[in-house]
Amino acid sequence: MTLGRRYWTMWMASTVSNLGDGVVVAALPLLAARLTRDPLGVAATTIAVRLPWLLFALLAGVIVDRRDRLRTMQGADVGRAALFGVVAALVAADAMTLPLLYVCMFAAGVLETLFDTAAMSILPAMVSPDRLDHANSRLDGAQVASNELLGPAIGGALFAAGAALPFGVNAITFAAGVALLATVAGSYRPAPTGRSMLADMRDGFAFVWRQPGIRAFAVGAGMINLGFTAAVSLLVLHAEDNLGLDALGFGLLLTAAATGGIAGSLSAPAVIRWLGRRRCVFAAVAAMALGLGGTGAAGTAWLAGAGLALFGLAGAVWNVVSVTHRQSITPDALLGRVMSGFRVIAYGAFPVGALAGGAIAAFAGIRATFYFGAATIAVLLPLLLVLLPASALEDEGRAPER
Repeated sequence: MTLGRRYWTMWMASTVSNLGDGVVVAALPLLAARLTRDPLGVAATTIAVRLPWLLFALLAGVIVDRRDRLRTMQGADVGRAALFGVVAALVAADAMTLPLLYVCMFAAGVLETLFDTAAMSILPAMVSPDRLDHANSRLDGAQVASNELLGPAIGGALFAAGAALPFGVNAITFAAGVALLATVAGSYRPAPTGRSMLADMRDGFAFVWRQPGIRAFAVGAGMINLGFTAAVSLLVLHAEDNLGLDALGFGLLLTAAATGGIAGSLSAPAVIRWLGRRRCVFAAVAAMALGLGGTGAAGTAWLAGAGLALFGLAGAVWNVVSVTHRQSITPDALLGRVMSGFRVIAYGAFPVGALAGGAIAAFAGIRATFYFGAATIAVLLPLLLVLLPASALEDEGRAPER
C-alpha cells in the first residue's frame, strides 16, 4: 500500500523547510560565537529557540485542534519566511546584536510550535493506521537528512562565505514549503469541541498523563533532551577548542549524527519488527548514553563523529516508536493537544538543558557537559522499567478513536 500523493507533498514541503533549518543549525551557534565567547551566552540561543515549547506549546495544541491543520502549517511557514528574511538583512547590515538574536530565535520557536504540532497531528488523516510506522520513519529520515546532514554542511560553508547567507537561504526554503503545501487538497479541521480554550488545554495534557505509554515517553524524551542539549548546545566550542575544527569542519561534524539518524529512520520499521517495541526503547536509550559520552571523551573529530552517529541512529528509532504510539492511541480531535502537551514535557527540557550546560561548562569545562548528558540519559534505563509497562505498546496499528 502506497502512502499517497498528499503525504508525499507534505513530506516534500517538510523536507525543503528542514533543509533551510539545517543550514541555520550550523550558522546560528557560529553567529552567536562571533558575538560572544561566553558559554552561557552561546547556549542561550538554544534556550531562545526552545523556550516557546515550554511557554506556548499547550496553546499551540489548542489552536491546531480548532483550525485547519494544513492552513496552520502554511501560516507558520509564511511567518518564518518573513522572520528569517529580516534576520538575514540585519546580519548583512552588521546590525545584529546578541539580545536581538535571542528575540528573533524566540519568535521562530513560537512559529515552530504551531507548524510541528500541526504536521504530526495531520499525519493520521493522510495514511492508514498500519502505515504509520513507515510514514513516520520516512518523514523522520528526510528531516534528519535535510536538517542534520545536508543543511549543516551547507550552513557551515555559507557562513564562511557570508554570515547572512544561511539565514536568507532559510527564508527561501520556508517560502518554497508554503508553495508546496498550497497544492495539497482537502480539509483538515477537527470537529469543534465547544469548550473553552483552558478546558481544551487541560483535556489534552490530562490525556498525556493518563496514558502510561505516552507519559513514559514524555518523561523519557524530557530527560534525553535535557542531557543532549546540555552538551550539544556547546558543541561549537567543543569542536573549535578541543577538536580544532573551523566553521566548515563544525558543519561536517554535525552531519555525523545525521548519518546515524538516517540509517536509524530507514531501518526503524524492520528493527521494531525484529526486536519488538519495548526492547527497541531500552536499546536506544543505552546507545544514546554511550554515544553522547563518547563524543565528549573524543580527542579527534572522527571519534566525536562516531559518537554522534551512534546517538543519531538510536534517537531515530526511539522517535519512530514514540510518535507512532501517540498517533495510534490518541483520538483525532485530541491529537494537536496531545502532541503539544507531550512536547511541553519533552521540549521544555531543552532550555533547562542549555542553561545547565552553560553553567557546568563555566565551572568544569566543556567535556563535563557531555558526561553530564550521558549520565542523565543512562538514568532513564531503570526509570523506564517502572514507567513503561509491558502492555503499553500493544495498541499500535489500530485506528485511533474518532
